[in-house]
Amino acid sequence: MTIRELLAEESPTLRRRLASLFSGLPDETPASPLSCAAGEVVVRQDAPCRCVYVLVEGRADASGLQPGGPSHTYSEFGPLTLFGEYEALCGANCFLAEVRARTACRFWVLAREDYFSWFFSGRDTTLSRVREVVRSLWEQARRERGYLSLDSDSRLLSFLVSWYEANAGGGTACIPMTRPAIGDETGVCSRTVNRGVRALRERGFLDIQSGKIQLSHTQYLRLRAELE
Repeated sequence: MTIRELLAEESPTLRRRLASLFSGLPDETPASPLSCAAGEVVVRQDAPCRCVYVLVEGRADASGLQPGGPSHTYSEFGPLTLFGEYEALCGANCFLAEVRARTACRFWVLAREDYFSWFFSGRDTTLSRVREVVRSLWEQARRERGYLSLDSDSRLLSFLVSWYEANAGGGTACIPMTRPAIGDETGVCSRTVNRGVRALRERGFLDIQSGKIQLSHTQYLRLRAELE
C-alpha cells in the first residue's frame, strides 16, 4: 500500500495528524499496515532493523533485555511514536530494544530508506525529528536517573501508582500482570516483588483477588502518599 491509501482509511482527525507528521513524504511512498494484539511482540531486541514502525493506534512498551537478569521496561508509548528511528539515525543494524503491544495496536511500517527520504525532505522536518529524538532521550535519562535512586520497595510503589493512574480511571482495578512481569517492569526479581506485595497487603495498601493485585482509589491515594 501507499501512504495515500493508508491515510484514506483513517478517521478525519487521525488522518490530519498523520498527514501533518508525514508532511514532505510523497503520497506514493510504500508502507505496510501491521496489526498486533495486546501482549504481542512487535520487534525483538537484536533482530535485524531494516524498517521504522509508526504507532498509529494503541499503546506499546519498549524494554531492554538484561544479560543474566530481568528485562527493564523503559516506558510506555502512545500514537505517533516511531520505533526503529534511533537505530536508523545511529546506524545500528539491529533493534536496540524489544517493542511489545500493551493494548491492541496498529502500525505503519516504512522501509529505512523511505524514512531517510522523509527525514531529509526539508529543514523543518529534519529539525522536528531531531528535536523529538533529543526530547525523548532526555526524558528517558531523567526518569532513569530518578528510578535508579529508588530501592526495590519504592520501585514497586512507583509501578503500582503509575499503573493505576494509566489504567484504573478512578475506580477499583485489578492488575492483570504476573509477578515475573511486574519484576521485568520494575527491574527486580519476582521473589522481591512477592515480598513487597505481601508487605503492602498486610498494611492494607492493596488486596489480592484470584492471585492478582487489586487496588481501590483509596489504596492508590495511600500508595502515592507513601511513595512521596
